[in-house]
Amino acid sequence: MSMTNFTLPQNIHNTQKMPVRPSPDKYRQSLVAERGRFTVSEGVIPAEYFQVYRYLPVLDLDITIQDYLVIPKGRVVAAISSEDATPAGGMVTPSGAGSIYTFTNAITNAITSVGIDTSYFGYDENISCLLVPCNGGSALTSGYYTTADVTNGNISSGGALVAAGDTFALPANAPVGVAFHDWYQDIRGRNLNYRQWADGGHVLCDFYIEVPYVKVNAGVGDPVVTNASYATYLDKWSVNKKFTYLAVNDGTDVFQPGVFVASDLIGNYKIQGAGSSLTQNQTTQTVGRIVAIDNRFPKAGLEDVETYPGSGMPGTQTAGIPKFLFDFVVACRKLNGGSTPTIEDVYNLVRAGYYGVARIQLMVA
Repeated sequence: MSMTNFTLPQNIHNTQKMPVRPSPDKYRQSLVAERGRFTVSEGVIPAEYFQVYRYLPVLDLDITIQDYLVIPKGRVVAAISSEDATPAGGMVTPSGAGSIYTFTNAITNAITSVGIDTSYFGYDENISCLLVPCNGGSALTSGYYTTADVTNGNISSGGALVAAGDTFALPANAPVGVAFHDWYQDIRGRNLNYRQWADGGHVLCDFYIEVPYVKVNAGVGDPVVTNASYATYLDKWSVNKKFTYLAVNDGTDVFQPGVFVASDLIGNYKIQGAGSSLTQNQTTQTVGRIVAIDNRFPKAGLEDVETYPGSGMPGTQTAGIPKFLFDFVVACRKLNGGSTPTIEDVYNLVRAGYYGVARIQLMVA
């Protein structure tokens, strides 16, 4: 047992007198007192606490907890502040007495609203902005709810249960970061005994990431069109609700390391400035820069590792191709009534460069 050299003073009969320094007369005029705090955090994951916009359409159901996702991992996100007049039900100043719709009263069947700043089910006081998918600066005026929203009993910003085909709007926006985890629907207040475990979270601004890419109009059909409109987004619903990816217009986009990427209409990636990427400057819409394009799969002999269907591992069931890329190719090929490709088909499509992995250095700053 180690012994400390320090002991509490026991000379209790001693009285000590020490001088006290008074506050300088000019203290209140000092720049030190006025400047306050300057730095907040490093910029990789800024110390800014976000919540998702409450009225986003749901995407995929988490079968484990039976809650819906609204923003998948990897999507480019924007933020709504109190300076945005749209969308309805967004963030407002405390003096604006904003409210959000929460639940259907079991007695009256009336949809109930609560105050953003005055209710337990309002927003945490540290949340200043609400996350939405980035739209690359193109205002979304005709977004649609689907049957999944009806099944989930979603409430619109107007205080009514949504129907399939009901529309909503999002203002033109710019990227503030990338979702590095799946974001669930904001359901606080819907049930008395249940809420998500977190009121909000953070976004990624500066990191090295990888997403699958697909070449559109590359002579192998049209597996995924660019999300130039919400109609095309819904047309490719089965892919867009699950995967975050880079869509490349073959023959039009300059697709090579060094070019900038931006967000499409729903937060997926696209080449910034089609046809002239090598002369594009970084703008408010720039999300990052492609560092590497990789279709050299399989690697390290993984194609010979015995795996079973659904294992989630690269091996004999994926021809050694990473599972996220293999599943993305399969989902794309099955669109619009397409048949399920064989393992060999996926292997050949990746090796031919129609699909692969794009590694991107995020530059959201």
